[in-house]
Amino acid sequence: MQTSTYLPWIGPNYGKSELGKLLIIGDSHYFNNDEPENLADFTKAQIAELDDISSNFHNRIIQIFVHQKHSDFWQKVAFANGIQSAFTSANQVPTKAEKDRAELAFKEYLNSVKPDKVVVFSSRLWEHFFNKPGWGTHLGKIDDRWNIRELDYDGGKCTALGIYHPSAHGFQTANFKDVIQRFLKY
Repeated sequence: MQTSTYLPWIGPNYGKSELGKLLIIGDSHYFNNDEPENLADFTKAQIAELDDISSNFHNRIIQIFVHQKHSDFWQKVAFANGIQSAFTSANQVPTKAEKDRAELAFKEYLNSVKPDKVVVFSSRLWEHFFNKPGWGTHLGKIDDRWNIRELDYDGGKCTALGIYHPSAHGFQTANFKDVIQRFLKY
């Protein structure tokens, strides 16, 4: 991977569970202290310790996918954040260059993990990726709001959905649980 700073997490049961080959894309990593030396493996290290230390983002994700323990859920999926630079606060806004790089990293993640389904939990990245012509085909909507796209990657295709970040104001776990379940059956 040339654009990606952070390697994706790929759970040992990815593609072997009821979720199939599901890739989850988040927004960004936050570092309140110094950045770790090994950024490439940071996502993997973060996922490995979620049963002990987890964020609102990760807690809402397992609620949406109806799991009790992080270790049970994250073993079944692949995960990466789109923004490839370290943020220092949740209200930090990515630059256009950071969003452009996130788009390239997203394409690398698709080629790397070869998912069947993708959920992008970041409206700002989703809209940056797809509010221009050139990649992906619009397939439909859920609730006349949440766009589903078909995306190509090296050797395959997947369907993708973009929704709000679970920490966004007004995010309703129960509502998005329904949207995600409908998407997984799409």
